[in-house]
Amino acid sequence: MTSISPVRSGLPARSQRRARTRAVSAVLGLGGVAMVAAPRWVVAHLAPGPGAPKNWLVRVLGARTVVQSALLLASPTRPAVQAGAAVDALHAASMLPAWLIWPRYRQAAAVSGGIAVASVLAQLAVAPQSDDAPHVPGDVD
Repeated sequence: MTSISPVRSGLPARSQRRARTRAVSAVLGLGGVAMVAAPRWVVAHLAPGPGAPKNWLVRVLGARTVVQSALLLASPTRPAVQAGAAVDALHAASMLPAWLIWPRYRQAAAVSGGIAVASVLAQLAVAPQSDDAPHVPGDVD
């Protein structure tokens, strides 16, 4: 597997980490847009069956994801990424009681929790380092 090093890409490591953070945020945000725009389609493809969550709930979770992703696109800092990962971790943790309490919704809870865990891992994998200097608009990296 080949990775692009800061030297080979011509970008400083700090810029690469911010770019990766923004890329992950954009992908997660697109998933949220899909949940808001087409909740039935998303549920039919990710958690089909009799225990489908209500469209309004899928839209609310999608809107939360869109807002979170927009904030990370605007400010891809380590604290912002950690806060976003914490929100996703709380969502994943909340799916365990949902899975236990409502057997009808187990598939949806498992899928939602699994996606939240994957989101946490992806965000933390690309998070900027704590020693990265803050980005000031107009600065050249």
